[in-house]
Amino acid sequence: MNIKGLYTNIVLILAGVYFISQFLRSALGISILEISQDFNLNYEQIGRLGGVFFLSFALMQIPLGILLDRFNPLKIIFYMVIVIYLGTIILSFSNSFEVAFYARTLQGIGCSVCLMGPLVYLAKTSSRTSFSKLSGVIMGLGGLGSLFAFSPFYKINLLLGWKDSFLAFSFLILIVLIIMIFLLKDSKVESVFNDNRNDLKSFIRIFTNKNFLYILPMSIFGYASFAFLLTLWGSNYLKLNKSITDNNIANILMFTALFWTLGSLFFGVVNQKIPSNKPLVIISAFSIIILLLLLTFLKVSNYYYILIIFCLYGFIGAFTLVVLDHYRKLFDSRILGKVLTSANLFNFGGVFFIQWIVGIVIEFSTERIGISIDKAFSISFILVGLLLFLSILFYFKSDEN
Repeated sequence: MNIKGLYTNIVLILAGVYFISQFLRSALGISILEISQDFNLNYEQIGRLGGVFFLSFALMQIPLGILLDRFNPLKIIFYMVIVIYLGTIILSFSNSFEVAFYARTLQGIGCSVCLMGPLVYLAKTSSRTSFSKLSGVIMGLGGLGSLFAFSPFYKINLLLGWKDSFLAFSFLILIVLIIMIFLLKDSKVESVFNDNRNDLKSFIRIFTNKNFLYILPMSIFGYASFAFLLTLWGSNYLKLNKSITDNNIANILMFTALFWTLGSLFFGVVNQKIPSNKPLVIISAFSIIILLLLLTFLKVSNYYYILIIFCLYGFIGAFTLVVLDHYRKLFDSRILGKVLTSANLFNFGGVFFIQWIVGIVIEFSTERIGISIDKAFSISFILVGLLLFLSILFYFKSDEN
């Protein structure tokens, strides 16, 4: 196989790896309705079960950054996909909240490499002009995993139940592992590695860069302001509308994921053609706030109006691809693995925080204060919107030098 053909196959399998990650981070979005009934979970436990995936994902980012700069990213990705496989098998056989919590932790650890690994690989092996385009391809195709996690997976759940559905998905992970074995065996494409002795100096350099620090709040609350709905709380929120069936909920979330995929492709292309990241990020973040306020104050019962709002929410929510490219512009490629994974620590740590805090707010508001569940969701949406607005204020101060 020639180098160009091999590189194309590697990009496609990396998209497959990202598909797995996108599916698993979104899989509770619809299956949580059945899981919470089986294990009799309260709102705080729902938030914790959804959030632990993102917490373990986030905590792996710093050691992952060192590994991705020190070794071939393809090999690191392979070993982490094995961890994903084990976590998915355990989840499919779980019989309690504690076992499911442990399984989701393993899935989060394994999936921690599924975006940063491919991005670091591309950054170290592709030209600067093709980075956004290729990363957009991986995020766009891989983003179909979120699409699969809703309406198609909902129908599989109806046929098999949520446990056997996850067991069936584990076979797809196994196929990806087998393909990766052959790609690693034939691969002649190696990454450009930095000096292994400079890990501490690299992290000091990253975390003392003022622009990196100005962008961090947007990492914490940018992706989280979108992901908390799609990956966990969207189904519970839509369930409040009695005129929307479970099948409609699955469809709404599936189209939200589809438009996130389209948004990834859009932002990947547009970002390549504009000189500055900032206007695109700021406009997108403000748009997310407006949509959150619409969900808070505009009590729409029509299925198609809600579908339109969620599709816009998904499309604009893909703007965090531009934020990652902003980080890339601040540092040279020798420490890019550490840069992107350091950013991702806060990116996915933010999702854990938002998912969990929303669960706490809803649990406290409904059980302690006694307000209605729909008002509790409104409070949560306003809180998320406020945090994103504060992130914009910090982001205004950053530059791209």
